[in-house]
Amino acid sequence: MASSGEATASQRRKSGRAVKVPDKFQPEVESSQNAVAGGKRKRNGDDMEGVENEEEQEEEEEESDEEDEDEESEEEEAPVKKKSKPKAAATKSAPVAKKAKVNGSAPQPKAHSMRLPSRAKKPAGKVVFKDNDAEGLYAEIFTSDKSSKDVATQWLGEYDADNTAAMADLVNCVLKCAGCDIKVTEDDINDPDNSPNRLNEIQDEHKEKNVADYPLISKAKSSQAFKVCLTDFFESLMGLMHSTTVLYEDIALIENIHLWITSMSSSFLRPFRHTATVIALACATGLCEVAKSQVQNTADMLTLMEKEEKLGSKANKGRLATYQKNIDKGKQHRETSEGTIKDFFDTVFVHRYRDVDPKIRTDCVEALGQWILILPTTFYEGTFLRYLGWLLSDQNGPTRHEVIKQLERIMKYGELGGIRNFIDRFRPRIVEMATKDAETTVRASAVDLLDMIREKGMLEPDDIDIIGKLIFDSDIRVRKSVVNFFAANIEDLYESKIEDLGGEEALDEAFTLDDENKENPCSGWIKLKALAEVLLNYDDGDAVDEGSSQDDDLVISDGTINAAGFESRYSLAAEVLYDKVAELQDWEMLTGYLLFDHSNKQKAGSVSVAVRSAFKLEEKEEVALLEILHAVVKTHLARLGEDHHQKKKGGKSASRVDEDSTARKLAAVLPRLLKLFGSKPKTSTAVLRLEHVLNLGIFQELRQDSTAYATLLHEVKSQFKSHADAHVLREASVALLHAQAFEELGETTEDQMQSLWVDTIDDLRKRFPKSIEISVRGDTKVELVLQLTTTVTRLNRLAGISNPVELFEKAPKKTAKGDRASTMPVIDMLLELVGRGFLDTPDPDIDDEEDKLVISAIQTAVFYFMWKGRALKEAVENAEEVPDVDVDEIKERTETFSDKLISTLSSRAGLDPCRLQATGSLLDLYTIFRSILTSKKAEAALAENDFSHLLTLVRHIAPEVQEEITSIFATAEKHYANKAHKSLEPPADNDDPEDIDSDPEDDDEGLTDAERQVDGLKAELQLCDLASKLVLAIYARVIDAEGAMEGKLKHRMIRNKRRLGANVAQILAVLEEPAPKKGKKGKASGGKKPKESEVRSKMKSLEIVVDDDEDEEEEEEVDEEERRRQELIDEEGPPSADEADEQMVEEEDEEILGD
Repeated sequence: MASSGEATASQRRKSGRAVKVPDKFQPEVESSQNAVAGGKRKRNGDDMEGVENEEEQEEEEEESDEEDEDEESEEEEAPVKKKSKPKAAATKSAPVAKKAKVNGSAPQPKAHSMRLPSRAKKPAGKVVFKDNDAEGLYAEIFTSDKSSKDVATQWLGEYDADNTAAMADLVNCVLKCAGCDIKVTEDDINDPDNSPNRLNEIQDEHKEKNVADYPLISKAKSSQAFKVCLTDFFESLMGLMHSTTVLYEDIALIENIHLWITSMSSSFLRPFRHTATVIALACATGLCEVAKSQVQNTADMLTLMEKEEKLGSKANKGRLATYQKNIDKGKQHRETSEGTIKDFFDTVFVHRYRDVDPKIRTDCVEALGQWILILPTTFYEGTFLRYLGWLLSDQNGPTRHEVIKQLERIMKYGELGGIRNFIDRFRPRIVEMATKDAETTVRASAVDLLDMIREKGMLEPDDIDIIGKLIFDSDIRVRKSVVNFFAANIEDLYESKIEDLGGEEALDEAFTLDDENKENPCSGWIKLKALAEVLLNYDDGDAVDEGSSQDDDLVISDGTINAAGFESRYSLAAEVLYDKVAELQDWEMLTGYLLFDHSNKQKAGSVSVAVRSAFKLEEKEEVALLEILHAVVKTHLARLGEDHHQKKKGGKSASRVDEDSTARKLAAVLPRLLKLFGSKPKTSTAVLRLEHVLNLGIFQELRQDSTAYATLLHEVKSQFKSHADAHVLREASVALLHAQAFEELGETTEDQMQSLWVDTIDDLRKRFPKSIEISVRGDTKVELVLQLTTTVTRLNRLAGISNPVELFEKAPKKTAKGDRASTMPVIDMLLELVGRGFLDTPDPDIDDEEDKLVISAIQTAVFYFMWKGRALKEAVENAEEVPDVDVDEIKERTETFSDKLISTLSSRAGLDPCRLQATGSLLDLYTIFRSILTSKKAEAALAENDFSHLLTLVRHIAPEVQEEITSIFATAEKHYANKAHKSLEPPADNDDPEDIDSDPEDDDEGLTDAERQVDGLKAELQLCDLASKLVLAIYARVIDAEGAMEGKLKHRMIRNKRRLGANVAQILAVLEEPAPKKGKKGKASGGKKPKESEVRSKMKSLEIVVDDDEDEEEEEEVDEEERRRQELIDEEGPPSADEADEQMVEEEDEEILGD
């Protein structure tokens, strides 16, 4: 019984050991072995010299336990913690030195002596895409749920069984990845010398199929996953070949892979070349990981050897010999892996980094960046970094961007010593990319890289200033990227100022902290002054000296811009600096700083003269800080609004309370700022912009603050009356318009508006001489012309935000004898001034000032007719009677205005500002009165009431005027084409000859790039402005709609539609839209038919529209087109109080054109 029990126990021990047999497979235990190798090594009593005997014993035990395999299968699948093996009886003798494991596995005498497990533990994978036709290795990689490591393990097992078939499968997989279904055979694999010829045959055969698409560039969603899966497989394969020593003992495998891949990488077919390059780069990346582990293992082995040598005579000589043997073998393996890496680099990278395909170049850049970080001992030197430097000048934006990204990674994770020389050499190019690159993303990334270079102290002072100026860049992404860079410069300047004043402690003693009183001096003022100084230094003072003249150059004449005007450069900079500079988040401190009286020594208290001079502001700095204040307040209120919207409904949130508190404080401080800074146009403009962001609704809720509101409005009115500057008038008028939007405050606002109207009209009458024919150009002194221009400009601003009809038509009261004030209605006075636009003999001394007066008068008169047309349209829709006397009066003034406009544009040539303004206003005038008939209510009212006399206001532009307008359009078109360097379509043989008034020459020589850009934008704006007005007039059928001229203007306008850019094409596209299809005849159409026919008959009698077509189907199409036309014209109707903010700045473009 004892013997049987011992046998049973022996069997159990054998069975227990058999369970651990699968753990012998080295690829599966690679990670765990590496982990153990890095820490303390367990000693289990088994010496490495007995490994072969132990393997034989375990093989016998495997055979004896095959019967128990099914019972123990569940145990094999469950994770089992390794236990130290029991000592064998044969090991009770003296201990023998153990062989150290290298690279996580013991050296094997045969490359393929191990057997792959029948069932390996595989982590769940992800299917890249479904392809029922996929087969072989390709199917395993992309259509199975196996991980890349599992697939590599499986393929290596197949290679062990039949290396030729497995290699053919690998090559066919690569061809399939390139979009090629042609396959190689085992015979091709067995004849490696013929592989280039075989690939050429495959290429020729594949080329005949004309297949341009392949997986790596496919637009399918799985494209990126395909690339990741492909590279992971080859990286895993390289790692597995290393861990199983196949890489070193079966050199033919890596040589065959290298042979086929490199041959394909030089293919003339892009799919082959690209796919092979990606695979070669992945192989090199996997080998870099191998070499990295080899370097680490060798270092660890040297450490162990040094520790053992320190034992002196007690050192185990056998262990030292094993260490040395493994170190030598590790060096040999490293030489093999690094040699293979070099082969891939020399045969693939060196040729493909300058490939004609930018995607291949980008892949090379990405791979090189990985190699530098994985294996810096080999690649982190100038020999390899120079490739990144050369590719900084690549013509492809994404490639340049990838270079910058890799350099950022190297700067972040690499050692500085290796890249310092590179930065010194290529820093000018990186700076150039940050400032001038055509791709915004490249510029933003280059700025981030330069910020990292600055932090490492490798950036020159001149470069710091160049990059700092990007805080004014037109692209917000560039401005945001330079924030950290710029804020660091501010901090450096602030710290230097503090040091000059004795440090932080001295400053704390000088300043009295008072959180309640924001007007007490504090250290934050010094930083704000530093901010203003740096901004002014980087801006070279241009924005302050020149105001916003460049902005005004780009104002569209029809008022489609935001009425609040343009953001200044300082405002745009402050918006991105808001979160980075803490002092900007306290707008009250900034306001207190601006309101501080530096001349009042008592107010300065104990602050020394040196400290006061450190925060005393210059005039330019005040302007900059006022613009910054506007941006800071706007950003602060926007953040509060966002917080408020995110809160749940019900009750006032904390953000809403803060928002109301900010509005009250801002309303209280604005009058003080206007009194202090209102005397100068630049500072007055900056302060007035603050009113635009003020929520006046707070005064509706709090009646007791009505006095503060009245005070604020009075100060705005004072600025409007006291300044002649166009920018101040614009901002003041926008502030008044903003006030009109709050009905609860209407009484106070209306009183101020009425006061402004009366004062401005009285001023015009006083300056309008009775004794002089005011409509004749040149009979008035220049001083009087300037005064009239300012007054008419104020009228123009007021007419853009409130209805001027009653005041313009009202005759003045009788005046005493000797009073020289004019007794004409204001509108008649304006029409007289419009007559000064007729140019008989040019006089350079007075023409500029005269033209400004004429342009202001034209724009103000147009506003009058727009308001008048709106009133007439409402009267028609409400079926209200319009006295014939009023119609005759309107008709007379309309004819007078149109005659003067025609004489103005006919007396001038080229793209004269007055000529362009007169042309656009003439088109507007005719379109305004056509809009009376556009709505369905108006058509119904016309059918039921007699408005025949009113319809006489609708007229067509005469053919000779149309010819001249066509000539002006052709001139504007050619002018823009010259500025934008675009070619125009030559006229067809059957086109009428063009009479272009002037042939503008390309006078760009001597101009800077910025000046050329501005000129091009101005020319495009002129063309778009004129084209949009012509499109509306054509749809209103007031031009190009009758007689021999019908359709000619439309045909001429669309001739160059596709040659003048997207903006012009978008405007002209309306003219090419096809007529809608015929609608179904039904009750809806039948019910309205009598009324529409009746209206059309009345209009035909007045020659307003063309005759009806005889064909009923065409008539229905015309009706539908008429409806769409009317919808367009409705958009051009007179401005409502809410729309006036867009109309009130109508004259800006024309003012600039005259400068």
